[in-house]
Amino acid sequence: MSDVELPFPAMRYDITMPLVDGRVEIPGVRLNIGPTNSMVMADVAALRTGDFGLWDLNLGYLLPAIQAGWQLMALPVFSKRKPAYQFIFCRRDITEPKQLEGRRVGARSYRTALTVWARGLLRHRHGVDVTKMQWVIWADEFFPVHDTATSITKVGGGSPVEALLAGDVDALITDISDVKLFRQLEGDERVHRLFDDYEAEDRKLGFYSPVHLIVISRRHLDLARRVYDAFVEAKRLAEEDILSDRGPMSIVYLRERMKDQQAAWGDPYAHGLAANKAALDAFFGYNVEQGMVRQALSYEQVFAPGTLDT
Repeated sequence: MSDVELPFPAMRYDITMPLVDGRVEIPGVRLNIGPTNSMVMADVAALRTGDFGLWDLNLGYLLPAIQAGWQLMALPVFSKRKPAYQFIFCRRDITEPKQLEGRRVGARSYRTALTVWARGLLRHRHGVDVTKMQWVIWADEFFPVHDTATSITKVGGGSPVEALLAGDVDALITDISDVKLFRQLEGDERVHRLFDDYEAEDRKLGFYSPVHLIVISRRHLDLARRVYDAFVEAKRLAEEDILSDRGPMSIVYLRERMKDQQAAWGDPYAHGLAANKAALDAFFGYNVEQGMVRQALSYEQVFAPGTLDT
């Protein structure tokens, strides 16, 4: 029998590269590598109908998509992780979390994983009434927000960073993947991070928050466990590269930093449900609290059969 051709996202994450470059193979599967967009700002027909193979999806859209009946299920493969605390910037007059209540808070999108994480952490760890934060967003929301108590205003033009520096918003909670924007925010004396020691705040959580995961079409659920096992092997090889001093990054003593990370965190990038239960339970709960979904979803409704014992 010929191999199944499976569309596969062209991800540049170090823990997935051994799959992309062919060092790890999936039995009975031939990967067709191409670009995908992790965000859902409008209807994504392929995800809705199941006309895809694998997809790298922002975690903020997972539960709403499943509740809307989109033909996908998740694999407990967390392709990208980012801690929320380092992305909370504010004007200098805000010095503690409770002062965010009643303030205008800018974000590119209301429901990305990072903003869901930030609101949940602010509420549960710092006592902030997040319904009193006035949200200003720049991107369209495709899925409905069922929380009617929170103020959400869509604006056009400019950017969240420009709005913060101009004083049009009081705080900023949004993903930033641009070195120029980081330099701008970190070097402007009008603004600062709400949590100066954001690394310490993250360590208190006990997990490194996932923001992307891999979803699989319902047409290919029979391949779910094979695909999951391949991602686990790809991650193992990526870590072995670093510990063998073959790491691809130009970081001084990368191998030693990796060993320090393992000593402090264990395995913060572990795949599987058991290793990520605390993070997933928190995130699923935040989705219900914040009106991202109408009601709670179980692991069985979200994760592909064959991966529930991982």
